[in-house]
Amino acid sequence: MEIAGLSTAITQETANMDDPRQHIAWALGSFPSPNQDMGEVPVHPGVRPLLSELLVSLGFRHDPTLQRKWLIPGDHPEAGWLNVPKVVDRVEYDEWKTANADPEAAEKWRATAEKLLGELDPKMAQRISEMTPEERAAAAAVQRETLPAAFSRLAELAEQHGAEEPS
Repeated sequence: MEIAGLSTAITQETANMDDPRQHIAWALGSFPSPNQDMGEVPVHPGVRPLLSELLVSLGFRHDPTLQRKWLIPGDHPEAGWLNVPKVVDRVEYDEWKTANADPEAAEKWRATAEKLLGELDPKMAQRISEMTPEERAAAAAVQRETLPAAFSRLAELAEQHGAEEPS
């Protein structure tokens, strides 16, 4: 659905940060309610680009190096724009992103990682390529506990150095 030239599904990843109407719009899915029993108050998608443009004109800018919370979709996709996003920490965001990854994008990441590992540590790449599916599953289970924090740190370092995700 397109409203005022902005998709209702705008996210931090898809927002054009050079466009004042999108720069902050991705973060404006809801506001806290003055009545805490009511929960969050959703913001209509048609208002988000207008608020974003106003905030940018007032000098507000998103600085990814200062970001400490991330947004993921709420629990009620059937509610459309009334589905209030959840505010989560980086580990929960990375877990959500992994669980909801596009298979094509995941395959590109896997191929890139495999290539990089082959260049950085050819012996490790060879050992991994020789593993049986059962051995890979066992190794993945061991790593599953530590990888979210490691990937979060890698993402932070990549952002600090201006690296982009593969497309």
